[in-house]
Amino acid sequence: MNKYQIVEAYGRFMHAGSKATNDCSAILNQAGFKPVTVTGVIDKKGLLAKIYRQWHYYRDWRNVYQTLEAHSILVLQHPFRRRQLGRFRFLKKLKKQKKVHIVSLVHDVELIRNIYELSFYQKEFRQMLAYSDQIIVHNAKMKEWFIDYGVEKERLIDLEVFDYLNQEPLDKKIAFSPSIVIAGNLSPEKSPYIYKLEDLAPLSVELLGINYEPKRKSNNIHYKGAFPADEVPAQLNHGFGLVWDGDELSSCSGATGNYLRYNNPHKLSLYLSSGLPVVVWSQAAVADFVKRNQLGLVVDSLYDLQAILNKITEEEYLTFCSNIKKVMQSMQKGDYLKRAVNSSLPRYKDQ
Repeated sequence: MNKYQIVEAYGRFMHAGSKATNDCSAILNQAGFKPVTVTGVIDKKGLLAKIYRQWHYYRDWRNVYQTLEAHSILVLQHPFRRRQLGRFRFLKKLKKQKKVHIVSLVHDVELIRNIYELSFYQKEFRQMLAYSDQIIVHNAKMKEWFIDYGVEKERLIDLEVFDYLNQEPLDKKIAFSPSIVIAGNLSPEKSPYIYKLEDLAPLSVELLGINYEPKRKSNNIHYKGAFPADEVPAQLNHGFGLVWDGDELSSCSGATGNYLRYNNPHKLSLYLSSGLPVVVWSQAAVADFVKRNQLGLVVDSLYDLQAILNKITEEEYLTFCSNIKKVMQSMQKGDYLKRAVNSSLPRYKDQ
């Protein structure tokens, strides 16, 4: 059985996507999925540049069609965020003429998130449904959304949680602290709730990341700076990693907050793969995963958090840390994605 994956590359960067997509490419490579590259051309304005760019895409997708043998398996990562001439045509042709089994791994569903202009993503989503034999979705809540949308449940595979490749040792020492840590993009546009965290004083909040723009100094907020992505896990060595989004502290609100009801935030995987217990919103899709595996705290409102943390003992905290070890190891090995992809193979063999 021949196994392939599409890897998008831009310019000299052979893996120009996010940490999530790059990790998935690496894990699929470990699992024997040979990369076939679709190379983007650096954006330039003008009609000739556009024609050249789309010709380049067409050439690469034609090469994908020519490279794959009949009855191969092909894994794609969605959504595609650029128009690419030939993509839909050759994927449909692979499915119809070469009987290639196409598995789509979903990173985001923009129809749910609803923060971008939707016409492009509506078309991209319909095309994914048209050529995908099976679709790997984040969790049970997202699976329910797809079923309500009209996708047959037999086509859907529950990833459960995203893997996160890092080198943190399994015996890493995590220190008990009744405090929270937030790592990521700290811009007011991306994470507006962060600029209200002073209201939670005396709760101690540690921030790591780019684009932090405080208007005033707050005694309970401690900004530690920005670090290269591969150095962030080592900084996560005490307290609880917070998974939150939206405008408010009382609930996860707005489009990005509502999205937590369906998606697996990559931030959750960053914390857990680094050995850190977490705090998540009670209505988030990942709350079930956290509760089932006893990986941290589930709260309705951040205003409740100080009182809850005051009751947590060091013994209870270290139990969370112990429970995380198994998940941590699985994430670092890429086990969640490997399991999801492998679950599609027996179905393919029976066809």
